[in-house]
Amino acid sequence: MLNEDKPVDDYSVVLQRLRKIYHSSIKPLEQSYKYNELRQHEITDGEITSKPMVLFLGPWSVGKSTMINYLLGLENTRYQLYTGAEPTTSEFTVLMHGPKLKTIEGIVMAADSARSFSPLEKFGQNFLEKLIGIEVPHKLLERVTFETVNYSVPVLLLQWGA
Repeated sequence: MLNEDKPVDDYSVVLQRLRKIYHSSIKPLEQSYKYNELRQHEITDGEITSKPMVLFLGPWSVGKSTMINYLLGLENTRYQLYTGAEPTTSEFTVLMHGPKLKTIEGIVMAADSARSFSPLEKFGQNFLEKLIGIEVPHKLLERVTFETVNYSVPVLLLQWGA
């Protein structure tokens, strides 16, 4: 069903309606009741319209990157994630859709308000240096975002979605 355009179109229409509802009904309530004093930042359009995220979490060399390569059909292509028996990654890696293969630094991802990663700035410079984004032109990534994390990266990373 990845070749069908209709589900993606319906999904984006629903997200746009949700964004309008938030701005017209919910945000005014948040402002009148000073919700921003309880939450560290305001909800951005990027957070409202972001795709579902699937997290692959585990120690080194257990198959996280291999599984993503399999799901996306990237084995033996120039887009495949590097895999090996030795520790291969020490980053928090985010795979998202893009028109061409491209790597994005974590600092840039967090600064881009169109993406849903701005809350990660609260973890500081050291964390953002371990964050890396990879854009891949794949139909599945139009609907979902994949992340991989090794146990060596602090578990505080899991709190960013809270």
